[in-house]
Amino acid sequence: MFEHMTTAERIQAAKEKTERVVDHLLYLLALHENNAIIVYSDTLSSQIRYLHAANAFNVFRAGLHQFEIVRLCALWDGAAGNAENIPTIIELIDLPEIIEALAQETLGHHSGIGASEDAALSALNEEFGQQRAQKARKELRKAIADVRAILSSQRLSSIKNLRHKHLAHSLAQTNLEKKAGLVPPMKYGDERKILLASLPIVEGLHCWVNGKSFSFANSQEIDRNNAEALWKRCTFDIQR
Repeated sequence: MFEHMTTAERIQAAKEKTERVVDHLLYLLALHENNAIIVYSDTLSSQIRYLHAANAFNVFRAGLHQFEIVRLCALWDGAAGNAENIPTIIELIDLPEIIEALAQETLGHHSGIGASEDAALSALNEEFGQQRAQKARKELRKAIADVRAILSSQRLSSIKNLRHKHLAHSLAQTNLEKKAGLVPPMKYGDERKILLASLPIVEGLHCWVNGKSFSFANSQEIDRNNAEALWKRCTFDIQR
């Protein structure tokens, strides 16, 4: 798919797509924390006791949940040149020479820190840089393996089959069902498991592809506080 691209071009594309995937994942996290209350708790539903209002609330709740599934699937869609998703990044970097080039970038970031005429300090910096470069090689290979494992998992297949069949399209049978036969239905909570598995992968890619340390935990905590500030203080007064 990317055979025509040079090493430098593949790395640059991987950097740009990783930045965009971080942005997409930040939005998905915010959506997920709202759904944690709207879909997976009775904070709102317990207040709605009348049938007509409950019907309208169920449509609202299902729409938000389905949109989270759609956005999660977009993060894990097939690799493509114009796609901003995790598999595309992996296809760009899954070559020994790409991994080595990224490791050398990491080495360059660290081995020159505090360079001076002090030979002992320079040697320490070089040693630290080599350690970080070796960690880059290890973590990039792990990210590639983790992504391939998720892509081949039944859980992701079930989620994507639901998206293809009922959310993005209205199909009697998906291509996956034609190929594999019966596809087990997605279970509630499957989307959360794939989302949480995505976080360390993208954090690692952002670190070793873009050279930027980043933790989704802080953003997730902010998203959770924001969602609670609204939905846990939201009351319905529905007259019969």
